[in-house]
Amino acid sequence: MKPFIPKLGTWGPPVLLGIPLDHNSSFLRGAAQAPPLIREALHSPHWNKTSETRVDLGTPGIFEDAGDLAVMESPDAFTRIEDAIARIVEAGKRPVSLGGDHSITAPILRAIGKRIPAITLVHFDAHPDLYADYEGNPHSHASPFARIMEEQLVHRLIQIGVRTLNAHQHEQAEKYAVKIFQIKDLPDPTHLNLAGPIYVSFDMDALDPAFAPGVSH
Repeated sequence: MKPFIPKLGTWGPPVLLGIPLDHNSSFLRGAAQAPPLIREALHSPHWNKTSETRVDLGTPGIFEDAGDLAVMESPDAFTRIEDAIARIVEAGKRPVSLGGDHSITAPILRAIGKRIPAITLVHFDAHPDLYADYEGNPHSHASPFARIMEEQLVHRLIQIGVRTLNAHQHEQAEKYAVKIFQIKDLPDPTHLNLAGPIYVSFDMDALDPAFAPGVSH
């Protein structure tokens, strides 16, 4: 497939896509209910939509919303995720995906990585999610970054906030040359030398559990 490389400054607006899938969670479920709740908070009249960068998220047309994918319990869910993200990228727009458990990151990057070369993937998480497979499930929420790296969908993977690095995942990180900053070693972000196209994946449990208690692990 020929890489899709938009000209500098030609990217269209961000596009929200809800991916209500959580059947690859190995513990609690409920993350599939998140996309409409995130939108409810986003569109609430009870907050000022201007960010610290002075971008007003309430400006009409500043982002688009593609709605939620349906029937995510089906066997072809990952294929439909990949197809939906591919359509956004090929339209020259930037996908902002609302999950869902973290397994959805593999088909998302499968769509993006096939079209945009040399991606730096910045991953905020308490867990590295690098298991070869977890409890016999290669599509587990604990395995997407192993799939991404073995398929060479990104040029570089940087993980920030990890505090559960066990022996197996340490071996996986070395195998795939993953740069991990554990929570005890959080860097000044200016020292990360980020360049090129960047994809950010954020797991809520990167935050202190006191501030984000409603996660599955």
